[in-house]
Order: sequence, then structure tokens, then C-alpha cells
Amino acid sequence: MKKMTTIIISVGVIGLLGFTFLPGFIDNIQSRSAAKGLLDNVINQDYGDAFESVYFFDKASDLKPTIPHEDAKKKWVERVTDLREQGVYLVDYNHLRVRLDDSYPKGTVDLVFMENGKKEIKEDVSLWFGSRDGTWKLGDFHYHKNDEDWEEALSGRFKEEN
Repeated sequence: MKKMTTIIISVGVIGLLGFTFLPGFIDNIQSRSAAKGLLDNVINQDYGDAFESVYFFDKASDLKPTIPHEDAKKKWVERVTDLREQGVYLVDYNHLRVRLDDSYPKGTVDLVFMENGKKEIKEDVSLWFGSRDGTWKLGDFHYHKNDEDWEEALSGRFKEEN
């Protein structure tokens, strides 16, 4: 009987710990995967696949978008393609870090761009993630130095059309 009580208590403690930490672990893995999916696919110029890791929005980021998925995908691919044609494109990234801050994923990354034939490193670019339908995706970039065209092109932000 004593052995059975020990087993029940052990299973209960393990279950409680799993219930407490597993959701955060899953959120962290999903967010990291979304960032890697977007960045790797942009580097490989697989923009359609990259968009599948984008959290897109056209009003507030916590409201369901009014723009249809296919329209958002088309516009996002056009933005990234136009940026490349202007001589600005992502070639690599380093130090991808994702952590939970009060149960919300946040991240930073060092991005390596080609800008008109010159390699530029953007250090400590902040990553913002959004969740829709239980899945975390990468929604926005913020580079602390100044606003740059690539931030808008790679983000999931769309201006609301009237």
C-alpha cells in the first residue's frame, strides 16, 4: 500500500509539473520554428513557404484580419520580391534567441542583409510573435537603430484598406 501511494504521488507531481511547464515549452518551440521557417525560406527565396510562418494582421494585432489569407500572401510576397529587386535581401542570420516573457514568446536575432552589394549586419533585431488558432507565428521585426524598409516588408503588418 505504501508503494502504491508513493507511485500515485509521484505520477501526480510529474503530471502537475508537465501541466505547468509543457504549454510554455510548446509555445517556445513553435515560435522558434516560425522564426526559422520564415528566415530560412526568405534566404532560399521560397517566399510562399516563408509566408506560412507569418502572423499577418491589418487592424490591431489581436483582431482577426479582414484581409483574406491568399491576398495577404500575394501582397507579402510582392513586398519581399520588390525589396530584393531594390538590392536589399536577407542572406543569413545568427544568434536566434526566443524566450517566454510572462507566457508570451519574444525573440531577438542578428540579421545579415545584402544592401546594394554590401553586407550589412543588423544586430539584436527584436521579434514579435502572435498566436492565432493555437499556433505561434512571427508577426513583426523591430530594429532599434531606425526604421528600415526590410522591417515593413518582412513583417505581417498590412495597412487596412478602406
